[in-house]
Amino acid sequence: MKKIIAIIITVLLLISVSVVRAEILPALELERNSSFYGGTGNNYTHGWEFSVSEDLAVVGLGIFDLEEGLYTPGFMVPHDIGVWHLGELIYSATIPAGTEGVLIDQFRYVDIDPLWLTEGETYIIGAVLNGDPVVGDSLTRITMIPSVIYERTLISPSDSGFSLPTEERMYYLLGPNFLVIPEPMTLVMFGIGGLLLRSC
Repeated sequence: MKKIIAIIITVLLLISVSVVRAEILPALELERNSSFYGGTGNNYTHGWEFSVSEDLAVVGLGIFDLEEGLYTPGFMVPHDIGVWHLGELIYSATIPAGTEGVLIDQFRYVDIDPLWLTEGETYIIGAVLNGDPVVGDSLTRITMIPSVIYERTLISPSDSGFSLPTEERMYYLLGPNFLVIPEPMTLVMFGIGGLLLRSC
């Protein structure tokens, strides 16, 4: 009997892992085969403010990786990236230099322990892009998932490195992105948060 129960649990876990993995989504996507290059990042923290219309689990943080023309895959230097809520840094990570991060739709990600975003709340994601290209383009070429609402572009008030971006910019200068899973309770039930990105 115990063996039968163990088999049933294993099958359910495998099915659930497949379902959850299929739901991993980039918060935003860029139109392919377009000119995205907007200059080389500096020591400011570039970011954008967004709100969420449902509870989400962030399972990966990433930065745009330009692989067109003269640019080679990967990053020249490591980049700090983080998420803020109500002015406080609630999660941070480092995107390594080179190609160690996982490339998904023109962004290179590292996986993180699940970061829960709450329906109706507003957040800021930002990254220092020093030395690597950033995206400069109009919002008409950006696709957001329905549960993430882009609010505005932000930049840190000085070039002192990784810090909360608070100054609004009229133009769109993109670098950071994140991977989410809708309905994060599914993730909690099966305890597989840190494995999702590595298994993609």
